[in-house]
Amino acid sequence: MQQASAGPAGARGGLGLRALVATAVGVVVVQSTMISMLNGAGLGAINYLAAIGLAALLALSYVLSFAELALMLPRAGSVSAYTQVALGPGLAIVAALSGYVAVALLGIPAELILVDALLEQLAPQLAQWVGQPSLLLLALFFLLNLQGIDMFARIQSALVATMFAGILVIGGLGVASGDTSAIAAAQPFEPTAALSLVALAIWGLVGLEFVCPMIGDARAPARDVPRAMFIGLVLIVVAYGLYCAAGIAKLAPAKLVEATPHMDLAIAVFGPAARTGFGLLAILGSATLLNTVLASVSRMIQGMAQSGQLPAFLGRENRRGAPAPALAALALAIGVVRIPLGMDAGSILTLTVAAAGCWLIAYIIAHLDLIVLRYRLPTTPRPFRSPWFPLPQVLGIVGMAYVFANISPTPELAGPIYRNVAIMLGITCTYSLVWTLFVIRRNPFKADPLPAPAAERARS
Repeated sequence: MQQASAGPAGARGGLGLRALVATAVGVVVVQSTMISMLNGAGLGAINYLAAIGLAALLALSYVLSFAELALMLPRAGSVSAYTQVALGPGLAIVAALSGYVAVALLGIPAELILVDALLEQLAPQLAQWVGQPSLLLLALFFLLNLQGIDMFARIQSALVATMFAGILVIGGLGVASGDTSAIAAAQPFEPTAALSLVALAIWGLVGLEFVCPMIGDARAPARDVPRAMFIGLVLIVVAYGLYCAAGIAKLAPAKLVEATPHMDLAIAVFGPAARTGFGLLAILGSATLLNTVLASVSRMIQGMAQSGQLPAFLGRENRRGAPAPALAALALAIGVVRIPLGMDAGSILTLTVAAAGCWLIAYIIAHLDLIVLRYRLPTTPRPFRSPWFPLPQVLGIVGMAYVFANISPTPELAGPIYRNVAIMLGITCTYSLVWTLFVIRRNPFKADPLPAPAAERARS
């Protein structure tokens, strides 16, 4: 293996706009999100559709911040790289580990449980023979990602295109064949009710920034990275807005809040024969999430190692340019968390919502990064500048804090959810302090100067 190159962004240049869009949305076209979005539709009807619109504005705020930061500091470590220059290595490690590595270790096992539950229905003999077939899916995508960025791009584009087509078809046909009057009749529109559902709606609009760690593999990063996030946001809002409207038009509210409303909606639109086809589509959705997380989070880990935030061996690459040690460590950790969970479906909601809570912390830190760097390094070139600064960032921080405070869908789940978040934060904060104080012997809160390429651009 060889050390990863620190050359200019786009030097290896394999990813075009289509692959970057597929990366940006690959985190949300998944089973757990399809279920949670329909759950919200059952709870709020037209109020939930309004909540999706409000959540889209909140998502736009983090897209603006990440677009500016990614092009100002085009490094694979993503939020860790930005935070190290803005707020110091201590918070940089916390932001990346809690916001992305912890999210992967909480969210992916939950998604794999859903895969195993579906395979138990669709292929019971396979489930009986293997035990947890989702581990085979994990191993498959680990091996495919070892083949480099071109393989990732081909797989991701195909998976996301298939998933989006499925969601749009179900949504469009569901609205066309359903009782559209039920959308407005189920509940009257109430602004306070819509606001209360934003915390649930935002879960379907997170993860667009997963494109940022891929910046070194983009053909035209300055043009395509912001475009990928903006296009991804529009696609997600349209797809899930239509999907939720179809759910309201075709299913009773009580049906929408059950465990598998996505399967019920597919059957309501296409009939009982849709069970197998949609089951396979849902598994493909889980595959897009797995592929995105393995590719993006492994590159975050690689970037952190190259910045001295993690052990150096995690920064190496194989001959195909894949971050092999980081990939192996991430896949192994996911498997270690998944195996003891068995088929505990009750853990899915607490794991996914806790993952979202950790995610919000990273978003808040990213907003703070941009605010600090605007005032600290005002002359540094920024190929993209967030408009209306600092309004989107301030609103983003306030909005993310509100969502975090209202994170639990039910009072009884609040304890387990916040406990999972606290455990992950405790581990990451402890590691951050030990690593910065005793291994690299740095002040955790002393910001780094600009990296050499960015500093040279600023001087010129």
